[in-house]
Amino acid sequence: MLETAALYISVIMAVFLFAYAYAEGIKIANSDEEVYGGTFILSVTAAFIFSGLTYVFI
Repeated sequence: MLETAALYISVIMAVFLFAYAYAEGIKIANSDEEVYGGTFILSVTAAFIFSGLTYVFI
């Protein structure tokens, strides 16, 4: 039961973080001034970590 909940949380977080990183990437690409890329890098890294956790819980 707990493993199933962890699987669903991991999938939802991975999809959310990939979508958030995509939106941040578009925001960075459309900006003409200096941008802070830390949010993008952290989002992509966390998305890959949650993707790996999803594979572990399958």
